[in-house]
Amino acid sequence: MPAKALWLLQIPEIVSLLETFDVPVVDRAIIERLFGLRRRQAIELLHRFGGYQAGRTFLVDRHLLIEHLRRLADGEPFQRESRRKELLDHAVDQLRRHRTAARVKVPVQPDACSRKLADLAPGVALEAGHLHIEFSGTEDLLGKLFELSQAANNDFDRFRAAAEPVERRSA
Repeated sequence: MPAKALWLLQIPEIVSLLETFDVPVVDRAIIERLFGLRRRQAIELLHRFGGYQAGRTFLVDRHLLIEHLRRLADGEPFQRESRRKELLDHAVDQLRRHRTAARVKVPVQPDACSRKLADLAPGVALEAGHLHIEFSGTEDLLGKLFELSQAANNDFDRFRAAAEPVERRSA
């Protein structure tokens, strides 16, 4: 299977640039710059898109080139590659966010896993329908939320009774 053209996903930008040109034909040097190709690759591309040689210069009709590129952009290989890149970008973005979150050190007291509602950290108050937490930074907040979750896990009935508004308890 031949290698994917590196310029494939750049087709929309290339077409936009070509539309701004005020010339009837495009030469090899312009193809090299637009597509990021070397001389031989540019000549091959010119032939592929209906180019021709005038003297020692390789040319292609600008409108014909735009038409060929638009057909490529509407085709399945472009759509597949575009979707693949979108999925890859999404996966890389998720990985970056995960790595950032994984670097956060949450301060947890040694007895946090056995925490009960009655012995929550200072600055944590749970009342019917309200939770109030005083914290000095993101890590401190996360530590107190962890302790609160452990208190809920260790005695859920008491946690529910403290958290739910009075009218919900009787229902």
